Amino acid sequence: MFGASRVAGALALALAGLLAFATVTAAADEWTLPPSPEEDTPPPLLEVTTTSHYEPEIPSEPGKTVLHIKATIEWNVTVTVSAHGTTVPVYESGVSDSVVKEGGELTTGPTAMRESVVPWSCKQPGTVYSYVISAGYGAEQTLTKSGSFAGASRRQCQEVRRLAVRRRREEVREQRAEARRKLSEELARQRLYEANCHKVGGKPVTIQTNEGPEIVCRSQTGGIVEA
Repeated sequence: MFGASRVAGALALALAGLLAFATVTAAADEWTLPPSPEEDTPPPLLEVTTTSHYEPEIPSEPGKTVLHIKATIEWNVTVTVSAHGTTVPVYESGVSDSVVKEGGELTTGPTAMRESVVPWSCKQPGTVYSYVISAGYGAEQTLTKSGSFAGASRRQCQEVRRLAVRRRREEVREQRAEARRKLSEELARQRLYEANCHKVGGKPVTIQTNEGPEIVCRSQTGGIVEA
């Protein structure tokens, strides 16, 4: 009886050992399995941020908003901007490829950075622009981002007009000053020419040429002399 109990205990210990070894082996296999290709492929990316720039020096375009778009590199990106129910023009300022890494590891996969520029207008101050940005590739699911931003305010447009009037006045003032300077130089050259003509015994007279009136130095005999 005592021998049978000992045998049963030994069998139980052996069975428990086998179960423990199988559990450890399964756990080790689970940790060492290579990741599947699906796990390596990062999800598609579409991120959009905006920055606005007020530029009162340009009356026709008093500012602009730049849409900074980051998307998975092989995806096609479509940008649509509208205001007052009408599509407005958008200008692409550049596209560059990038690979975003964090801690030395690839986190988002290859991405493309692009900038879409929306110029403002003062035809309707306080305009709110709406944008819709879509990214997709073939039969893949399309990603969409939407939002809005404000253009030039009424106060900014008033400042733009004041600066334009001031700039025009400065241009007119500079043009008049330049005209006076040129006239003064021309009169000084004319007085010097007349003085030199008298020195050589001639007489300054005005004659008509194909290019208009011209002052020459006429000698006492009727010819033209250099002065």
